[in-house]
Amino acid sequence: MLEVNSLHTGYGETRIIRGLSFSLQSGQVFALLGRNGAGKTTTLKSIMGLLPAFEGAVQLEGQAITGTKPFNLARKGIAYVPETRDIFPSLTVKENLELAARLMPKTGAEWTMDRVLNFFPRLHERLSNGGNQLSGGEQQMLAIARALLMNPKLLILDEPTEGLAPIIVKQIHDKLQELKSEGMTILLVEQNFGFATSLADQVAIVGKGQIVWSGTSAEIRADKETQHNWLGV
Repeated sequence: MLEVNSLHTGYGETRIIRGLSFSLQSGQVFALLGRNGAGKTTTLKSIMGLLPAFEGAVQLEGQAITGTKPFNLARKGIAYVPETRDIFPSLTVKENLELAARLMPKTGAEWTMDRVLNFFPRLHERLSNGGNQLSGGEQQMLAIARALLMNPKLLILDEPTEGLAPIIVKQIHDKLQELKSEGMTILLVEQNFGFATSLADQVAIVGKGQIVWSGTSAEIRADKETQHNWLGV
């Protein structure tokens, strides 16, 4: 589904990522882990065309997408939920969703307005509320629902549990588990080790701008030395 080859990227002339490579299979949940500042979000932004790739290449289903504008990547089937969520605070929940629904296929859409509201019942209750009237958890639900309305091939999530209460984290976890069971392909960046490894099939750890470890969730849970050295767990 997604292949990142020898990616070099960063901000201005500063290279944060230096030769990072990984691949993500269709139907798989893949987690990028690492300490704060390791470059996980920078990697996602480069994949999404929000930062330039100095070197290297990114492919979606075998097609080069390096340097493609974010709005074109959305049309190609990548939905991105940034850690800032980026909902429109002055618009209602319904209006936020309607904007995303403009990218929904005209026929045969798997994710419709009705389905996302059934998936996140809390949003149905808050349809007429403004984005700035939502709790952090509700905003995250709205950000994910908006992404699903694009009927993506690949869902990219950056720190979906950041700043959320444990009960909301569990709700988000359960919803992502549902998406996984339905075959959704997910690229996840997450600081919560337990959350990430309970969802992910494969894990890669970013350190010093490169992948320093990769394997299954079971393998990283058993590898206490790597957890300590690269994650501080």
